[in-house]
Amino acid sequence: MQNIDGLTPLTVALVLLAGFIVGIAPSSFPLIAVATGLGASEGTNATGNARMRGLCLSAGFALGIVTVDAILGGLFGLAGFAVLRLLTSALAYVYGLLALILAVTALALWRVIHITIPMLRPSAGSASTLFGAYALGLPFGLSTCPACTPLLFPVVVAASSTADPILGAVLMGSFGLARGTPLVIAGTTAASLAQFRHTRSVMLWAERVGGVLLMAAAGYFAWQTALYAGWLA
Repeated sequence: MQNIDGLTPLTVALVLLAGFIVGIAPSSFPLIAVATGLGASEGTNATGNARMRGLCLSAGFALGIVTVDAILGGLFGLAGFAVLRLLTSALAYVYGLLALILAVTALALWRVIHITIPMLRPSAGSASTLFGAYALGLPFGLSTCPACTPLLFPVVVAASSTADPILGAVLMGSFGLARGTPLVIAGTTAASLAQFRHTRSVMLWAERVGGVLLMAAAGYFAWQTALYAGWLA
């Protein structure tokens, strides 16, 4: 990937592979927990084709991440590593927002708080279903993790070295699409399983575990917020 200088099938395949590996890595479990929670709640509370609704919600969540990745790729291709310097200056705010979202989501999975967002629980034909999950995925597109760096950084380098915003957007968009695939699978599967009575206890247990993962991730991003804000210096 360090020698990428054009858009070829091999280039796209390498980026897709890197994205998928990041998508199934333990560092992505909090994102999978969010997608699973969206799909499980839809399958438990909705009538009709819950699998399609779970697919719609998880796909919308993943597309929000893909959108941010593609935009960043275009910016990397246009402005190179100046984008990284700009993002670094804003990471304290981004990570603070992520910590808050993850903590609230964890409390919702634990049933400590109850959140009613109409655009996440609409009728089957409502277009706001996809949009609501899509909006939820946008801030997660800026999330990073130490374990992702060995695979993400070469893609960023490739996008920056092309000096082509379109190519950069395609590379980073492909990376985001591949890492979002496990999220769609998790959300769709959760929506399907939640319909069966004998899996209800399993889904409740999975939600509790997902809440623990989300809260742990919230703690990590809170620490990152303090780090980038200079509070730990």
